[in-house]
Amino acid sequence: MSDKTRNKQDMTISHNEIKPGSMPPNASISRKLREFYDAVQEEGIPDRFLDLLEKLDEAERNTKSVKVK
Repeated sequence: MSDKTRNKQDMTISHNEIKPGSMPPNASISRKLREFYDAVQEEGIPDRFLDLLEKLDEAERNTKSVKVK
């Protein structure tokens, strides 16, 4: 086995081998941010926001039709 392959295997850590508090602080922050982002993605878009987007689309269509005439 080459030194590069051995080093990669040595760097691979399973979740069972990690002791509480031994993870670098950035790994914990990254995990929490990822969890928060996933939760936000699952939320629905509020109806009032969808209404505003529809009004914007309608205003843009009206602006384009006025320019064409």
